[in-house]
Amino acid sequence: MGEKTYRRCTKCNTMNLNRDYCQQCGTLINVNLRRKLEREAQAIKKEEERKLEKPSATVLFFKKMREHPNLFIRIFGKILYSVWVIVVAIGAFLAFIFSYLSV
Repeated sequence: MGEKTYRRCTKCNTMNLNRDYCQQCGTLINVNLRRKLEREAQAIKKEEERKLEKPSATVLFFKKMREHPNLFIRIFGKILYSVWVIVVAIGAFLAFIFSYLSV
């Protein structure tokens, strides 16, 4: 047989044996389960907020270029995107070097 766990309901003050919810009023009394449910709710909320975020103008520009019906514009867009990625990578590397040197 398992270990006996007594939990007191904070709402109605009833003692409960081996229960996650109060047998008297139905309130969630298991702290670990409550925290887990709160973390899951926060994760779902963050995921919904992330889905609602608008993409930046740069991302939209490159997306439109990649999906353009004209072949030459699509090729130019891919070349331009590649150059942009290289410039951003160099900028990130320089920022890393400057932050390392400033310490």
